[in-house]
Amino acid sequence: MRKYLRLYFLSVSFCLVCTSVLWGQQYSFKKQIGTTVTIHPNGIAIDKNGYIYVTSRWGSVSKLNADGRLLSFFGRKGNGDGELSAPKGIATDQNGYVYIADVGNHRIQKFDKNGNFLMKFGSLGSLAGQFNSPQAVFVDKHDNIWVADTKNNRIQKFDKNGNFLMKIGQSGSENGEFNNPVDINLDANGNICVVDSGNFCLQKFDPEGKFLKRFGSDVSAGGASAVARKIVTDSEGNIWVTDRSKFYVRKFDGDGNLIQEVELKGSKLSTPIPALEIAIDSKGRFWTMDSYSSIYVNNANGDLLFTRGLNTLGDNSDGIFGFEPRGVTTDIYNNIWVTDQENSRIQKFDKNGNFLMKFGSRGSGDGQFQGPIRMAIDRKNNIWVVDYNNYRIQKFDANGRFLLKTGSKGSGNGQFNQPYGFDFDENGNVWVTDIENNCIQKFSADGKFLQKVRSYFSAENSSSETQFLYPRDIEIDWEGNIWVADQTYRITKFDKNGNFLMKFGSSGSGDGQFGYGPIEGITTDMQNNLWVADSFNGRLQKFDRNGRFLTKINLPAGIVVRDVAVDKFGNVFSTSYFDVLIFSTDELVSFIKGRVYVDENQNCTFDGIDKPHSDIVITTQPGQYYGITDQNGNYEIVVDTGTYTVSPVWDTQKGIRIQPTCPVTNISPAITLNKGDMVTNIDFASKVIKTPYLISSVSSDRRRRCFASNTVINYSNSGYADAVNAKIYIKLPQHVVFKAADKPYTIDKDSNYVFNIDTIKANQPGTIHIIDSVACVANIRGLTQCTKVWITPSNNYTLPDDSRWDKSDIVLTGKCIENGRVQIVIKNIGQAMADSAEFRILLNAQLAFRKNYKLIVGDSLVLKIPANGKTVRLEADQRPDHPRKSQTNLTIEGCVASSSDVVSEGYVDVLPQDDAEPEVAIQCMQIIDSFDPNDKQVSPAGTPGYHYTPTNTELKYTIRFQNTGTDYAYNVTIIDTLSEYLDIATLQIGAVSHAYKLDITGKGRPILTWIFPTINLPDSTRDQAGSNGFIQFTIKPKTNLAEKTHIENYADIFFDYNDPVRTNTTANVLYDVPPVIAEENKLAEKGLLFLIPTISNFTPEQAQVGEQLTITGTNYQTVLSDNSVKINGVRASVVSATETQLIVTVPAGVTAGRVSVTTPGGTATSEAEFVMKPTANEQPQWSRPIVISPNPTDGRFTIDFSKTAVQIQTIEIYNHLGQRISSQTISKGSTGKEVDLSYNGAGIYLIVFKTDKGNSTRKLIIK
Repeated sequence: MRKYLRLYFLSVSFCLVCTSVLWGQQYSFKKQIGTTVTIHPNGIAIDKNGYIYVTSRWGSVSKLNADGRLLSFFGRKGNGDGELSAPKGIATDQNGYVYIADVGNHRIQKFDKNGNFLMKFGSLGSLAGQFNSPQAVFVDKHDNIWVADTKNNRIQKFDKNGNFLMKIGQSGSENGEFNNPVDINLDANGNICVVDSGNFCLQKFDPEGKFLKRFGSDVSAGGASAVARKIVTDSEGNIWVTDRSKFYVRKFDGDGNLIQEVELKGSKLSTPIPALEIAIDSKGRFWTMDSYSSIYVNNANGDLLFTRGLNTLGDNSDGIFGFEPRGVTTDIYNNIWVTDQENSRIQKFDKNGNFLMKFGSRGSGDGQFQGPIRMAIDRKNNIWVVDYNNYRIQKFDANGRFLLKTGSKGSGNGQFNQPYGFDFDENGNVWVTDIENNCIQKFSADGKFLQKVRSYFSAENSSSETQFLYPRDIEIDWEGNIWVADQTYRITKFDKNGNFLMKFGSSGSGDGQFGYGPIEGITTDMQNNLWVADSFNGRLQKFDRNGRFLTKINLPAGIVVRDVAVDKFGNVFSTSYFDVLIFSTDELVSFIKGRVYVDENQNCTFDGIDKPHSDIVITTQPGQYYGITDQNGNYEIVVDTGTYTVSPVWDTQKGIRIQPTCPVTNISPAITLNKGDMVTNIDFASKVIKTPYLISSVSSDRRRRCFASNTVINYSNSGYADAVNAKIYIKLPQHVVFKAADKPYTIDKDSNYVFNIDTIKANQPGTIHIIDSVACVANIRGLTQCTKVWITPSNNYTLPDDSRWDKSDIVLTGKCIENGRVQIVIKNIGQAMADSAEFRILLNAQLAFRKNYKLIVGDSLVLKIPANGKTVRLEADQRPDHPRKSQTNLTIEGCVASSSDVVSEGYVDVLPQDDAEPEVAIQCMQIIDSFDPNDKQVSPAGTPGYHYTPTNTELKYTIRFQNTGTDYAYNVTIIDTLSEYLDIATLQIGAVSHAYKLDITGKGRPILTWIFPTINLPDSTRDQAGSNGFIQFTIKPKTNLAEKTHIENYADIFFDYNDPVRTNTTANVLYDVPPVIAEENKLAEKGLLFLIPTISNFTPEQAQVGEQLTITGTNYQTVLSDNSVKINGVRASVVSATETQLIVTVPAGVTAGRVSVTTPGGTATSEAEFVMKPTANEQPQWSRPIVISPNPTDGRFTIDFSKTAVQIQTIEIYNHLGQRISSQTISKGSTGKEVDLSYNGAGIYLIVFKTDKGNSTRKLIIK
C-alpha cells in the first residue's frame, strides 16, 4: 500500500529521482503488532534462558519471549538444508541449540539459537540411523540425541554429531514394544519415558534401554491410555502428560501413579480444543497449544495467564485485530495505521507498535465501515479508506473525523463493485482499482469522478501487454509511473500518460513469480523499488524499477500476506492473519539527491528554459560513493551516515566545453546525514560552449565462419549545438561480408559503407544496425578481423595554447606485398615537422626496430618489413601537443611468402588500436568457430602471458550475452563492479545491442548496472542470431598507479530470475615495457626504409627524341638502376642520379604526357605535361601558309597567318634552353602579329602555334 514518503518529500521539493539499487539487501524480523504466533502449531520447547520455540506443520519455527511475543522465526517448507516438512517435535540443549524432528523429510535438523542451520542426520528407511516419520526429539544432559522413530516403532539414540549409538523397542504390544511412539523424555535419573500412542500407555526404560514399567492404561483411574500426546518430566522425576480429549494436563509420579490433574482454564471457544503439546517453564507455568493455532499460558493451578494466537478472534480490545487486518501504511510521523477489517475500524500505533487511537465502527453511516480493506494518507495527512462492502471510499482528517465519501454499488462512473487498492498521483487525485468492474477509476481530491480506465481481456488472452484482468492494487511511483497488480500473477507498468512500459511475473514459487491467488498489495520505497505482497507464497518480494528481482522476505510458514508498506527508514510492514509484522535491515542507508543542468539564463535556478545534463557521474568525498544523472538530470546517491561533499565528474574529453557556475567550485557544501536521512536539492548548474561533439562506437556479437553477425554502430552528438552534414563510415575487414542495414547507405570509391545522417541535434544519440557475416573460406579461423567506424565532420579540437603544436599530422597506410613482406607508409598530411619523432616496429608484439623520422609537408616514409606470417605493428609518435592523440598505429596480420608459412594469431588486439579520437572506433575480433556466448573481453588484451598494457591506455570492455535457455528472456540485467584502479571520470558508453538503462552505484568501486527491461531475447534454438546481445564501454586507469598494477574485471549476467551467469575475468597489468630490442627480434635497417620520391619540375618542357631531360625533386636513389623514369608511360634511360636530380634521355616513340619517377620508396608523377618538340619537316598541312618575315631577323618580325584555314589560339616562343619567353593569346578573326624579340639576343628560337587541330612549330633565327 502507498507509503507516506512522496508526501513528506513533496513538502521539501518534488523531484523525480534516479533509482539506486541495493542488490540482495537482507531484512530481519523486528517487531510484531498483534498476537499471532504461528499457524497450526505442532511442537513446543523451552530453552534454559526461557525462550519458547514453536514448530508449525507448515514448515517454520517461531521463537517467543517469556511473554509469548514473537521474537523471530526461521525455516521454510522444503527438503533443503534448513527447510522443513511437517516438523513436529522440538528440543533444545544446554548450549541453546535447537533440534527439530523434521517428520516429512524423515530426519533430525540442528540449528543455532538464531535459526541458522548447523547439521542434519537421518533419511527414510528402517536401518540404524534411518527414520520413518520421527515425531519427537529430546537432548539429554550429555548432549545425546534421542528420537521417537514413530513409524518404525522404536527409539533411537545418537551422539551429539548424529552418530547412531543404540535403539530401544520394536513393533508390538508387549512390554518394551511400541505401536506408534509419539513422544520421548528423560527424567532426572536418565530414565526414558515414552508415549506409546497405539498401545494406549506410557512406558519407562532405564538409561541402558531396559524396560522398567508400563502404566497409564487404566482410563477409569485417570490413566493416559487414550489421552496421552505429549510428555515432559520435572526436576523431581514427575511425569506430566497432555490430555487429547480434554483441556487437561495430568501429573504422575515416577512409578506411574496419578497424583494431580489440572484443568487449563481460559479457552474462549464454546467447545474446548484439547491441549496437544505442553512445556513447563522455569516459573512452573504450563505452555500448551491447541489445533486452532493458539497458545495458552496457565499457572500451576490451571488459571489462564494469557493467550497468544487465533484464540483472540472476536476480541476487539485496543491493539488487537480481528481476522485478517488487510491494509497497512505509515504517516510522516512514522506512525503505523492498520485497517482492522473484522472489527470495521482503523487503528493507529506509534513506531514502536504502541496503540494510540482508533476510529470507525460497523455500519453504513458516515464514518462507519463494512470491511475496511485499504487505506492511504494524502499530502495533507488526510486518511482515505476503501470501505469494501459499502462500495465506497471515505476521507478523514488526521484525527479520524469524517470529511467526505464517494461511490456506491454499481457499474457506472464513480460506482464500485469490489473497490480494493488505491493511490494518489502528483496532483492529489485518487486512483482506485475496482475488481469486478474490471477498471481503475480516478477521482479528484474532493471526491469528484474524473476518469475511468477500463481494460478487459479474457484469461486466455492474459498475455496482452497493455491490458489487465481484475486489477487488485495500484501504485503510483515517484516518477508518476503507474503499477497495476491484477489477478493473472503479474505486475504491469504504465507511464503517467497510460503508455505501456513493461510487465513481469508468472504463477509459481520461484523468485519473481507469484503464488496461486491474487497479488494482494504493492508499494514503492524511497529508492523507487517495488515491493509486492506475494500472498499465497507467504512472502514479500522486492524488485527494482525495471522489474528485476532484488530480494525477498519469507514470513512464518502458513501465513497469507495481505499488504505491504515501507517507511522512510526502510522498515517493511506486512499484514497477515491477525497481526502486522515489521522487518528492518541493518543496511539502512541515507540518500543525497539533486539535479545537474545547463543554466541558460544564469540564475542558479532550474526553470523552463534550462536543459538537464544526462549521464553525468556524481561522486562524494569521502567515499567515494557513485551515482549518475538520468534523462531529466536527476541523480541519487546511496551513502552511509557521515559528512560529505558532492561533485559532478565532467567528461575529460568535453571538460573544456563546460564551466561550472553554481557552485563555481563544482563542489557542494558539506552535507551531514544520519541513518535513513535524505537530503535533496544538491544541484549543480553550468554554462556551456555551444559546439557539437561527435562520438562513434562499434561492436559485433561474434565473428564465426559462414554465420551471420549483428554489428551495431552507436553515434551521438554529446555537444551543445547541432552537427550538420553528418555522415557515418564503416570499413569492414577482409573476410566480413555486408548483408543489410536498417538505414539507407551508399558505397564510396574505397568500398566504405556511408550512412548520411544529415543533422544530429545536440545531445542526440543514434544507432545503426548492420547484419553481416564471415565468409565461408577455409584457413581463416583464428585470424583477427577489425571493423572501423568514423563519423564526420571532425570535432573542432583546440588547445589553450595552440602555438605549442607544430601542426604536423601523421597517418599510416599499409598492405601485404610480395615475398611475405608488409609495406607501411608513414605520411605527414599536416605542416612540416619542426623536429623528429620516433617510430617503432613490433613483430608478434615484440619490439624489433626503432628510429626517429622527420617529414616535411606531404612527405612520406615507406617501410617494407619482412613478416613471413608474423603480425606486424608500427607505432609512429605524433609531435608533442597533438590535439587528438600522442601516437598513431597500424597492425597487419597474415602476410606470408608461401602457403607453408605459419601465420601468427592473437596478436592484433594485444596493444591499443588506432582509435583514440572520439569520432573513430575500431573493434577487433578473432574468427572463432565456437565460443562461450556469455563472456567479457578487453581491448587491448595485453601481451601474451603477462597481460602487460601501456599505462594510461584506455581499456575497451565488451560484454557479450546470449540466451541459451529454452524460452524467451523477458528481462536481462548485467552487473559489472569496476576495479578500484579505474577512473570513473573517463567512462564512455559505446555500442550496445539493445535499448537499456544504466545505473551507477557503489562505494570505492563503481557498480555499473545495465538493465534491459522487456528485451524479450529469444532463445538460441528459436533464433540463433537474435539470441545475442552485447555491451561496450571504455574507461581509463587512474593516473600515478604503481608499476604493474593488476586490473581485473568480470560481469554477472541475469536472465530473468535465474541465477547469474558469471563471465570470465579479464586481466591487464599496467606496465610500459622497456624499449629494448632482443637480438633474436632485431630487424636490419638495410632494405627496410625508403622515402617516397617527389617531382618539383623538369626542364626543358619540350624536347625532341634523344635530347636530355632534367628532373628536379627529392628522395631519388643514387644508384641509377634504382630509379625508373617514364614519360607518358615510355621508359627513359637514366644517365645521371643524385638525391635531388635525375637526367634522362627522351626515348623514341614517346608522346606528350606526364613524367613519373619510381624508386623503392614509391612513385611520384609530375603535375605538368612534357611536350614533344617537333622537327622542321613535321609541319601539318594547315600551317604551311603561315609566313614569318624577315627570318633571319634582328629581333623584329611579322607573322602572317591570314591564309590559314584554322583559327590560331595561342602563339608561344621558346629559347634554345627550352624556356618559354612569350605566350600570346590570339583573338578570333586576327590575321597576323608583329613581334619584337630584339631584347633577347641572338640565337635559335622556336615558335609554337596552338589550335584545336593540333600544334605546329617553326624555327626563328635572330642575328
